[in-house]
Amino acid sequence: MIAENSEITAKSFKGIYYSMYPRLLSFSLKYVNDQFVAEEVVEECMLYLWERRKDLQNIKDLKSYLYTMVKNRCYAYLRNNYKEIPLEAVNTELLSQEDQFIIEEETHAILMKAVEELPEKCKKVFKMSCIDGIKYKDIAAEMDITVNTVKSQRSRAIELLKRSLKDQSFVVIYLSILLKTQIF
Repeated sequence: MIAENSEITAKSFKGIYYSMYPRLLSFSLKYVNDQFVAEEVVEECMLYLWERRKDLQNIKDLKSYLYTMVKNRCYAYLRNNYKEIPLEAVNTELLSQEDQFIIEEETHAILMKAVEELPEKCKKVFKMSCIDGIKYKDIAAEMDITVNTVKSQRSRAIELLKRSLKDQSFVVIYLSILLKTQIF
């Protein structure tokens, strides 16, 4: 929430930009399916937020505001560039998935923040193994450690993540699903 009678300062805007840009970009990509267009949409929304920072005192939930703004800009893009596709058909399909996308993006962001807080060796093994899908023997060779060390560091990383995220069970469930499917 933005405090009443205040505006977004350059410092707070920078924080909002760097924390929300990747999430909004991913969200936008779900709609427009084009990296360049998605970047343009999010940049336009961030510019709009900055230009109207003095008028934003009454926004109670900035994240929802930004997601809604990005969604509406994506709809406008689709409407203007794909006239042969009825907007109602696009809306119906996307609206049924919208909440799922937002939850997934927020959950992924929380998980990745927790991964960044792991000890360096655990973090590197976890990323290589679980995110990049590299085999244990290849990780061991690259890091000049044994395969058993790779396995133990990966297990340690998972345990540390579960402990640090214990109050956010939905993220732990998400982590479990990702580990089973090896998809990040």
